Amino acid sequence: MAQTIENESKGTETGKKSSKIQEKVGKLGNDIDTLAKKTGGEASKLAKSINSEIKSLSEEIKSIDVKDEVKSITGRVERLVDTSGDSAKKLASELKTDVKKLVEKIESPISKKK
Repeated sequence: MAQTIENESKGTETGKKSSKIQEKVGKLGNDIDTLAKKTGGEASKLAKSINSEIKSLSEEIKSIDVKDEVKSITGRVERLVDTSGDSAKKLASELKTDVKKLVEKIESPISKKK
């Protein structure tokens, strides 16, 4: 009985963590789209915010090694600051796809813990 309650508690905790991550990803997607349209100081501030969020996502799960992916994504976010037009839209789309892949990689071990 105690085991069942403990498992239910872990499942609820995992569900909350997954939901929180999904919210962050949604916000990141919106921020990346906005960044594709911004220039100058506004773009730089937003890029720093996006990169901080991406790094915090990877830190949510300590047991998984995603340093290379995070480094790649954050580097391209910085490139997006200096990109405009169709190139910016394309890069933003690629970044959103990569963020989703990163989240899937992070969430996979979470769901296995259930």
